[in-house]
Amino acid sequence: MFLKNKKLGAAFFIYLVLPLLTSTFSIIPQTASALAAPATATQAAGPGDSFGSTQFYQTWQRTDQPIAAQRASRSWYWGPAPVTGAIYEDYDQTAPAGKRLVQYFDKARMELTQPTTGSVSNGLLVVEMITGKLQLGDTSFMDKGPAKVPVAGDSDNAFPTYKDFGPYYNKPGNARTGDYIKAQLTPDGLNFINTYLDDPATKVATVVNNFSIPEAFWDYFNRQGVVFNQGDYTNGTISNWLFAVGNPITEAYWTKVKVGGVEKDVLVQAFERRLLTYTPSNSEEYKVEMGNVGSAYLSWRYNGKIPQFDKPIESIFTSPTHQWYVSSDTLNLRTAPNSSAPRPTNTKETPFVTQMQAGDHIQAIRAVAGEEVVKGNNVWYQIYEKPDIFVYSEYLKPLVMPDYPAVPRTHPGIWVSVSIAKQAMAVFNGDKMIYHTLVATGIEGGPIDHSTVKGVFAAIGGYRPLTQTMQGGNRASETDYKLLDIRYVTYFYADFAIHGSYWHTKYGIAEQSHGCVNATVYDASLIWQLPVGTVVDVF
Repeated sequence: MFLKNKKLGAAFFIYLVLPLLTSTFSIIPQTASALAAPATATQAAGPGDSFGSTQFYQTWQRTDQPIAAQRASRSWYWGPAPVTGAIYEDYDQTAPAGKRLVQYFDKARMELTQPTTGSVSNGLLVVEMITGKLQLGDTSFMDKGPAKVPVAGDSDNAFPTYKDFGPYYNKPGNARTGDYIKAQLTPDGLNFINTYLDDPATKVATVVNNFSIPEAFWDYFNRQGVVFNQGDYTNGTISNWLFAVGNPITEAYWTKVKVGGVEKDVLVQAFERRLLTYTPSNSEEYKVEMGNVGSAYLSWRYNGKIPQFDKPIESIFTSPTHQWYVSSDTLNLRTAPNSSAPRPTNTKETPFVTQMQAGDHIQAIRAVAGEEVVKGNNVWYQIYEKPDIFVYSEYLKPLVMPDYPAVPRTHPGIWVSVSIAKQAMAVFNGDKMIYHTLVATGIEGGPIDHSTVKGVFAAIGGYRPLTQTMQGGNRASETDYKLLDIRYVTYFYADFAIHGSYWHTKYGIAEQSHGCVNATVYDASLIWQLPVGTVVDVF
């Protein structure tokens, strides 16, 4: 099988058990449910079992896993765990099927608007709550009214709320670098206090978009510490502050709030995505904290109740599929849609296929206009991106997909089936097949058996790199390999993964791999979008 290029932390090898999405709800429950036992291997519940997306889990891990593992002593960036399951919220224009996957944490919300990019965004929740404009798309908003939810301290604090910050939204003050923060927000308006003029943390460190940022917050943005990255604990910048909090949208103000029933002076500043507090009376590592923006937003948006939406997870597989073709002859592949373009560069580390044999299978990404090699036909098919690889359509014919074999068992919700006998893969919703494609599994027999593991694996785990280098084999026997830029890697058991491949066109024809399930990059990207906990059944 393909081996990961870097030894991972033990947590990644504890494969995660999550309840599956049902066909009627879009919230992924946070309690584990029983799943069928694997036929040839076992898995255990792991630390990521409350996360609805691998991308969400990996984003949380960088900043907050060191806190949860007691490897770092600092305040939470997101929170100890999600406070909801994953939710598909309405989001028009850019999100697939008009919905996007989100998940709420005490401190914020993670969003996956375009699943194929794997890019997690962090909502402008503070802007929405202060302005009262609920964002439903890139340019779509609904007037809901500012949030009457306290910005800090106990939940029964009557002041200040996000609504109380409205008069100060997008209104920079006159503070300059080196000045001390003296403005105090009260129910009657602004006062000025001199209590903390000897505290360097309240001195203005910098000015961004005409808003001053005190030393306490600026140091917090730029500090170094223990982070969790690609399976290892390392030291580095904890978070990109613009991603985490966004730009300032108010000045920093002193205010008085109850914390645990005790009134305290707290310095508060609103940013686009987060609200930060500085409490001088707290212990040093907890003086600066992220406000509970995610929980506050939930209370405001849903009036204390989280509705259940129709779940569009199946829509990932119902868009027009990429057509499979079979080669009618041996032909060269090109880097542009014309016969004089060079073949793809082929090296040991990136062995792109340069020639298709008669009978090989390819999956077209798109049809493009190119050289009219045969009069009246200028259609070329693109089969790979970055690098771009093309094949002339005249030498291809549509492949009649073979029927998928009867499965030995079914599972609730969305699950993945891999047939070794047919070199095929399918996605089911319960007992209904919703997607069917071709793959290449591990080579059986020989001096070293590279068979793909069989069984029911519950489930797709939390480690799912967008791209990865894989290596293995033995140099002495000249079986060593090192393959770069393997895309959409979805591990489902130990070192076994479903991933994109670029070095052959034998899908649905013959076993090809060292144990993993080779798929086209497109098909691998679909599997990669499935939530943590999705069952993979290999037979």
